[in-house]
Amino acid sequence: MAFGRIVVLLCMGALLAGISGTEAASLIDDAKKEGSVVLYGTMTNVDLQRLSAAFEKKYPFMKVEMFRGNSERVLNRVLTEARTGSYLADVINLDGINGLVLKEKGLLQPHKSAETEAFPEDFRDPEGLLPCCLYIVTNVIGYNTKLVSKAEAPKAYSDLLQPKWKGKLGMDADEGEWFTALISIWGREKTVQFFRELMKQGVSLHRGHTLLAQLNAAGEFPVAVNVFGYRPLEMQTQGAPIDIVNADPVVARPWGIFLARRAPHPNAGRLFIDYVLSEDGQKVIASFGRTVVRPGVKQKFPRLVEGLKLYPVKPEMGRDHAEISKLYYSIVK
Repeated sequence: MAFGRIVVLLCMGALLAGISGTEAASLIDDAKKEGSVVLYGTMTNVDLQRLSAAFEKKYPFMKVEMFRGNSERVLNRVLTEARTGSYLADVINLDGINGLVLKEKGLLQPHKSAETEAFPEDFRDPEGLLPCCLYIVTNVIGYNTKLVSKAEAPKAYSDLLQPKWKGKLGMDADEGEWFTALISIWGREKTVQFFRELMKQGVSLHRGHTLLAQLNAAGEFPVAVNVFGYRPLEMQTQGAPIDIVNADPVVARPWGIFLARRAPHPNAGRLFIDYVLSEDGQKVIASFGRTVVRPGVKQKFPRLVEGLKLYPVKPEMGRDHAEISKLYYSIVK
């Protein structure tokens, strides 16, 4: 009896594998007829070009056309095109909170890529509208190793409130998303109190996390309250005197790849999404020094994820983003 069940299960597995293989072949054939995919992306030009080249190498019958901008520019371009009826994008690379704007305006269509099953459950979207993720960006504390020893470096965010750090902290002025994420973890009262006390420390405010890390390494201030983890580690490999502390909670900002509702090349878009979420695609992205969460992919900077509990920023946090941003800017003036 047990043997019979095993045979049945094996047959079912073979059948499902056959169906999956047939579906994949059909998608490739349909994408081949379309011939190109239009990508609106927020990664650097160099990274987008390298990722596109890897996709075109795997699928030589495909051509990737790109528009690159920051999150605001990409979001506004998609919204403007929708208002004018010019639907040009097939796939859109954005963070989840901006992706939520497109989702709620009906500008995305689902693609439940089988590749997403390999990702941790906290980073999946069962609807397939906001699949995660190309990569994540983690929030960490940065410090200048010439000005602060490893033993002296703050180990927790609460340490930043100690008197010895007064006048010695730098921070990106635009931390509304991090503030929102902390409210979901700590609660509103604790988060608001933390930021109010932090502002009493005479924090030097700047715009841009890359600039913040550069100023930290240059000695403009000994400690950076919140930098994107990969950036200081990249600078460290180039000899910069900077290091990081993975202070709890380690907030992870996922950057996804979404299929546009009126995509001119929908099958090419699905093929591109499947590729960048596949093990091969994730290896390419990890080779840029970006942090990925697909298990089994070698990281350039494993200390950003290994042994850590990550708290992903959920797209639904964006629903209260305007209200919470107003609260944030009333504190961080």
